[in-house]
Amino acid sequence: MPSTRPLCLITGLDRLGIPSVWPAQDRIWPETNRYTDLWVSVLAALRLDPSACLPYTLAVDFLDDQWTQFRPSHDDLYMLYGIEVQTLTLWRPLIDHLHEQLSAGRLVVVDVPARGLPDGAGGLLHPRRATETIVINEIDTQRECLGFFHRTDYRVLQGSEYRRLLHPDSAPEAEALLGRAEVINLHSLVRRPPDTLRHLSHQLLEKYLQRVPTRHPLRRWKRRFAREVTPLLASGSTHYQHWAEAGPHQLGAAFELAAFYLVWIAGGCSGSAHLVQAADAFRQLSVLARSLLLKGARAVESGQPFQEHDLVDRMVRHWSRGMALLGAGEIVLDTPTLVLRPGYPPDGGPPAVD
Repeated sequence: MPSTRPLCLITGLDRLGIPSVWPAQDRIWPETNRYTDLWVSVLAALRLDPSACLPYTLAVDFLDDQWTQFRPSHDDLYMLYGIEVQTLTLWRPLIDHLHEQLSAGRLVVVDVPARGLPDGAGGLLHPRRATETIVINEIDTQRECLGFFHRTDYRVLQGSEYRRLLHPDSAPEAEALLGRAEVINLHSLVRRPPDTLRHLSHQLLEKYLQRVPTRHPLRRWKRRFAREVTPLLASGSTHYQHWAEAGPHQLGAAFELAAFYLVWIAGGCSGSAHLVQAADAFRQLSVLARSLLLKGARAVESGQPFQEHDLVDRMVRHWSRGMALLGAGEIVLDTPTLVLRPGYPPDGGPPAVD
């Protein structure tokens, strides 16, 4: 039976909160998505610079009905900070796992039922989900206290809220309510000098520029939006909120972080004017995405047609300009190279292509 002594890996967060990475007044999107927000919060709390891991935001793509829900890769986190992430198999009560893993110096990532958490900011940009992802940093079973990262916040639950989330007195089948889980191993954590961190991050920038979509994602999104905007606005505010989170919210939030990243990486190298100019282009794209989302929301509420299609045209141009400045050029391949024929071969193999 694991010890029930109080455990806390990153201390002082219940009093001081999470250190600010970017000034709140500079943020267009105070929240991005639950994965990136969590990692930015955890890295900042560990006194690591989250900016270094952000080049992945440049490679976001339009997946026909949504934008990529971007997140840092485990390989990038290990390369930059020495942080290792592994899957945690929940084969016994979560409280037992928490004591085992926190005692060994590992934070615990777990999906939990949203109804077990206190209501947060929510609103237009974050419709309520069935599950939420949290990173557990501290537990005190005697005092019934649990401290964890959730999106951009650090929260401490006590008493009835603690019991509602962890089900310590309920039947074992209550654990089935929990989703995937991971551990964040801090044993090899390293705080690199700023110049070293920028050097490593520049390698990641080159990697992710190779992953920039080869079919212009903003042009594809523009065509889809033009076809769907009228029925979308007629479908009501709830449907619009879900579309907004998967669409312009993810797009705009990704390129706001990309702009922060390019300004950061430019600070450590000479001849970096093109990086700052690309950052400006992507920040303008992000501002326009926010404006489009809010104007669309007002159109839903008023029942008036959407008249701001020029916003999307300007977003297309900012993406092209930013990528050209980074050496990715203006991507012009707007059609897939493989076209699936209807139906499948009789033997059940993969679909034929033209």
